Amino acid sequence: MINVTDSFVGHVLNIYLARATDREVLNTKVASGGAVTAILNYALDEGIIDGVVTAKRTNGLEGKAVVARSRKELLATVGNKWSIVPFASRIKTKIEENNLNQVAVVCLPCQAQFFGQMRDFPMLETDFGERIKYIISLFCMGTFAFETFINYLYLNHGIKGRDVRDIVLRGDVIEVYHPEGILKLSIGEIYRYLQVGCLVCTDYTGSWSDISAGVIETKPGWTILLARNKKADELIKNAKKRGYIEVRDGSPFIGEVINGAREKLARSQKNMMCMF
Repeated sequence: MINVTDSFVGHVLNIYLARATDREVLNTKVASGGAVTAILNYALDEGIIDGVVTAKRTNGLEGKAVVARSRKELLATVGNKWSIVPFASRIKTKIEENNLNQVAVVCLPCQAQFFGQMRDFPMLETDFGERIKYIISLFCMGTFAFETFINYLYLNHGIKGRDVRDIVLRGDVIEVYHPEGILKLSIGEIYRYLQVGCLVCTDYTGSWSDISAGVIETKPGWTILLARNKKADELIKNAKKRGYIEVRDGSPFIGEVINGAREKLARSQKNMMCMF
């Protein structure tokens, strides 16, 4: 067991670098390695889960909660969303509509906390935590206040929200892909357009999840995975055994994850001091 409990990322059982072996997944997920997509595809193929509840970009930066039951449907959901999808309020409906009993939820750290607490400490008859088998949290530094950021893009750069094709974080720069090219914005310039709740959030990796996943700058094309319990660790190892992913030891790179977590915590503390 790798003890990083006292760090900024919560309890971790094992740390991996992983990437998909499926060329189509890799070509779709160039930046991150597509390991999450590949692992979930394995879980669906093996009948370990009967659906994946995740977010899908629909128009520009807008997104919606969807259920994926196949590799094709999973591939349609890949990519950063950068805006809050009203996930928690719709997941129960999605689960019931699709008659799902063992689902994986791909979400942000704030959403992972909600689902994790509901699953581990159910309080209401309407809770549906017993249907959530895996919670997979994506690393997150914050999501945009949608309307405000769209207005900023249009007023300052002439880019309409519906024309945003992708947003990619590269170091301290956000790249906004649109029909005329790529707009590069510094992180400092756009922090003011993040959700207020994100500015005081302290959780970078999603400490309530079973698996946390993200990218690190020194290993582009790979996903770093934090397996937080035995169940999650077995899922990753079995996906490797069945050839869905290739895996390396990710522990040498945990420092980069901790740096991101430390940065988010420091930002939160600074903003909290300004608010109160």
